[in-house]
Amino acid sequence: MIEGPACYAELGKALEGRGTVVVSRDPAKAFPGAERVSDLTSAVALAETMPWTGPTWITGGERIYAEGLPLCSKLFITRIHRDFSGDRFFPADWHRHFTKLAWSKDGEVDGLKYTFEVWERGR
Repeated sequence: MIEGPACYAELGKALEGRGTVVVSRDPAKAFPGAERVSDLTSAVALAETMPWTGPTWITGGERIYAEGLPLCSKLFITRIHRDFSGDRFFPADWHRHFTKLAWSKDGEVDGLKYTFEVWERGR
């Protein structure tokens, strides 16, 4: 799992059972339970050596998404059917490069409706 410092801070820790790599340009910052690297290329290389059997996930923030999007062959999107204010965003033009393959029926948890979507790079 690759993320930026803000995403790590929001979770407050590295998730158990997953290798976590935080991309931070600040060499003084520590991220308990995670590895720190200074660039996305190093993060991908390190993540792919970790003992996680699944794909390498890029989980944000905004800069990590923007730099990582060209590396992605598939996107797994959870679309929450409500507007939220925020200060970090996924690249606005991402859907120009991907085709929707599958989606779930709408679900709902605690009053929030959502849909899971799978997108694949240019078909």
